[in-house]
Amino acid sequence: MTRTTARRPGAGALAFLAVVLVTLITVITAAPAHASAYRYWTYWQAPVGTTDWTFATQGPGTAIPVDGSVEGWRFAVTTRTGTQEDMPSPDPDFATACADTPAVTGRKRVALVIDTGRPTDAPAGQQAPAASVTCVVADEDATGYDVLRSVTDVRTENGFICGIAGYPVGECAPVLDDAAVAAIAAAASAAPSAKSEPTSSASPSTAMDSGTGSATVDNGTPWAAVGVLVTVIAIGGILLARRRRHG
Repeated sequence: MTRTTARRPGAGALAFLAVVLVTLITVITAAPAHASAYRYWTYWQAPVGTTDWTFATQGPGTAIPVDGSVEGWRFAVTTRTGTQEDMPSPDPDFATACADTPAVTGRKRVALVIDTGRPTDAPAGQQAPAASVTCVVADEDATGYDVLRSVTDVRTENGFICGIAGYPVGECAPVLDDAAVAAIAAAASAAPSAKSEPTSSASPSTAMDSGTGSATVDNGTPWAAVGVLVTVIAIGGILLARRRRHG
């Protein structure tokens, strides 16, 4: 007589989850101890009434600043996004930037800060242009990209903002190795005050759709994999509970 062995509910699924779990743990633990450093134009915003920069969570091609807000761009070498060290200078101050620009019916005023960064962040053989603070008068539906290109030349590549006011030349958000980052940090420490002051002007008029910041984190951990790992553990717990109830 042939004996039929009853298969416990979820046994195959649990085996599969175990394989996935081991694979994800291997990927996460094998991640580099640090994130790559990038040299690029970071994008910042300051909502109406605020005096602190916030790293943009929406790209300049879709972000629509409102009247009284401040837009900021900072050229920086950074391994992270939205850190205090990478914020544009000066701090956002709409009242000062637009003090001499009267409001226009049906239009909006947006203060624009373009911080070209530290001289030590410049690519080899290049010199950063002067920083600037501008009060821009634009259409009410103008995006952050519209506001920026209304006052200066903007170079893009594959939807990513690579250059502002002709700077930098010939590169687009390159990844820098550890030696290059260390050399830049050493040069910056030796010349902490070698940064140009922004100029003020008035005008009558980092991927653009998804933001300019790199999606890296402090320690290079692939957070998408972490999310999957958490989901796998949760599903495994549900299956185990069902298995015990049916056991």
